[in-house]
Amino acid sequence: MPENNQENQIVSSQSMIYYGPLPTSKELSGYEQALPGAADRILAMAEKENEHRHQNEDKIVNHSIKKSGRGQVFAFMLALISLGLVFLSIFKGQPFGTIVPAAIALSSLFAILAGKKQG
Repeated sequence: MPENNQENQIVSSQSMIYYGPLPTSKELSGYEQALPGAADRILAMAEKENEHRHQNEDKIVNHSIKKSGRGQVFAFMLALISLGLVFLSIFKGQPFGTIVPAAIALSSLFAILAGKKQG
């Protein structure tokens, strides 16, 4: 039986996935060894990015609150104007003229109440 001189070779690979603004501690120490002070700069960059993100989220939330409040104010004003038109139409003896303003008033009041439930 002839001898078969084959070499077996085992190849392995490893991959690592991480999420976030910071590298792993091993990589961070590697940066620090390559360039002293790099780890502090990377941490400062991550802290600055985190602060910036929080500021943007605060701006978005505040804008959303203001926008919602303005919508409620406009809906309330529209409801008052529409109710005024309803009463004016009734006062002038034109009951069919009350249908459209009454529908607008009711939908505006519904919008106000729906906005309060969301917030």
